Amino acid sequence: MGGCVYTEDGRRIDQSLTDRVWKIFHEVEKELEDIVSENTDPSADVGRYMEDRLQERLGQFAPDQQSDIRALLNCMLNYLSLYSAEDLEKVSLKYIGCYREIDGKNVILPNGFRSIIDVIAQDLPPNTLRFNTKVEKISYLNTKTVTVSCRTPTGKRTFEANHAIVTCSLGVLKSCHSDMFEPPLPTKKVKSIDAIGYGTLNKIFLKWKEPFWQRGEGRMQFAWKTRNTASRTSQWYKSLFGFIEILNNDSTLCGWIHGKAAEHLETLTDQEVMTQCVTLIRQFRGDPKIPAPTEILRSAWQTNEFTRGSYSFLSQMSSPEDIACLGEPLYVEEAPVVLFAGEATHPHFFSTTHGARESGIREAERLKNFCQKQLRH
Repeated sequence: MGGCVYTEDGRRIDQSLTDRVWKIFHEVEKELEDIVSENTDPSADVGRYMEDRLQERLGQFAPDQQSDIRALLNCMLNYLSLYSAEDLEKVSLKYIGCYREIDGKNVILPNGFRSIIDVIAQDLPPNTLRFNTKVEKISYLNTKTVTVSCRTPTGKRTFEANHAIVTCSLGVLKSCHSDMFEPPLPTKKVKSIDAIGYGTLNKIFLKWKEPFWQRGEGRMQFAWKTRNTASRTSQWYKSLFGFIEILNNDSTLCGWIHGKAAEHLETLTDQEVMTQCVTLIRQFRGDPKIPAPTEILRSAWQTNEFTRGSYSFLSQMSSPEDIACLGEPLYVEEAPVVLFAGEATHPHFFSTTHGARESGIREAERLKNFCQKQLRH
């Protein structure tokens, strides 16, 4: 992870020490892939494991470096939390190896994900997409049709189909499944919905009239001397990993924050968030003259009724069987009438866009195979 790491007393940690500790961190992080679930306590969490293993490895450094190392460790644990969008003590160690990294490197889309959607949408028949149409009820009472009741700006509307693929977020299922499906979802699926973890990751974009940094030197990571474990609301800013520069926007920085702190962030005003963020930047950079931003834009995934959070993870209450159960269709007389896709239904790529995409292809293939079988009979 590139960039400079700063402490709360306005000092940049020596880059060679930072690089050495990051290397050890990634080595310990790599060990997570080799966790054997059968030998792991179901109540064990990733946060405690990483703390203990890193303490063992970092004991080799000189005593006068330990304070900086502790701060670096806190910074790196905040970084790791971004993957689950939740505080690490809520993430299951037993099944951490279920998640897999896809081959290759990250790809930055200059125009965002909208550019991908536009390409897909241009090949769809006219009037296929319905916007501003909120699904309120999915009824699967017989084999002939699935009835989807919606609310539009002009009133209620009903759609009928032989099959429906549900791709809403796990957060929406958690909050709305009891009202959304008729008849209600099977008890087993409800238990899986409740068990699988669902975190919140928010971004904070700050724009300045002129950048106070040189291009390539704006990335900064915050290394607190004490880890934020008890005050994720009153001290939400301690869960802020830091800020990065934005592609094609030289005067904007983006901050990342996770878990309960990210949820609390959504209860604050823009001015409160902007004031706290510039205070932090001045404090950690050791420069009280850094000007205040002129604009702020931030996400609010938890309070968005169509997401209710960001993405899923396996908590200590869940297992891979819950992911499989969530992705299992609802059958009526052997016909898959309601199918489920989305990142939370992927056994290895949950929390990712490619996982969501693969799950959609999986359910489309399931329907194709079913229809071909029907034709043969």
